[in-house]
Amino acid sequence: MRPLTSPRNAHVKRWAALREVRGIERFRQCLVFGNKTVAETLVRHPARCLELLYPAGGRVPFAVPDHVRACALSNTIFHTLDLFGTGAPILVCAAPPFPRADFTTPPRGVELLCPLGDPANVGALIRTAAAMGVGRVILLKESAHPYHPRAVRAASGTMFDVRLAQGPSIRALPEPAAWVTLHARGESLPAFQWPENVRLLVGEEGPGLPRRSAGMRLAIPMTASVESFNAVVAASMALYAYRVQHPLTSHKP
Repeated sequence: MRPLTSPRNAHVKRWAALREVRGIERFRQCLVFGNKTVAETLVRHPARCLELLYPAGGRVPFAVPDHVRACALSNTIFHTLDLFGTGAPILVCAAPPFPRADFTTPPRGVELLCPLGDPANVGALIRTAAAMGVGRVILLKESAHPYHPRAVRAASGTMFDVRLAQGPSIRALPEPAAWVTLHARGESLPAFQWPENVRLLVGEEGPGLPRRSAGMRLAIPMTASVESFNAVVAASMALYAYRVQHPLTSHKP
């Protein structure tokens, strides 16, 4: 296949736009990086996969479904798109919009409310959610886009395993509150009796929770020398405590 060499090519311009949120939302597509992640996505989510980009003269080290268009790129163009320098083929996937969350309906199992503004943290939280069997992640207005390249990279192949929904700002959540939050002056996390169906509100990086935040507050035991945990770490601890009381019925070996 003759490689694409012109940065003015319409497809090349589209792929380049997917490096930013504006392009992701315009084309409803995203980029997936890394040999292992790309190979797993092709097997587990073939319907999401659209195109496979690889450098001219390189090889594709895994099977590609017939419907996925393989595109050879000049080394210059490929390295422009290879944001993380993996050198591995890049997968273009469909990234459709997700529905708006309806807070009038009760949660099913454990759900997360995410206001994290760092794409890498959003991806890490989604990866944790996938591991812990979270029913849904509700992305609040403050949240970074879940299909930003850094979020997809941090999710490490789990981006399409978790149900996503849109929510309001963390400062406009409906009341009365029906969720659990983490706070230094809350009930002890180890002693809390988790309901089976519950929503967990994660605090923003830096600002934490709004002053006027409602809901059941839980405190993670820690030494006085540390003010708080990273938001993803804190959420992981809370999800683990939930799963101790409500174990997963099955898990990946």
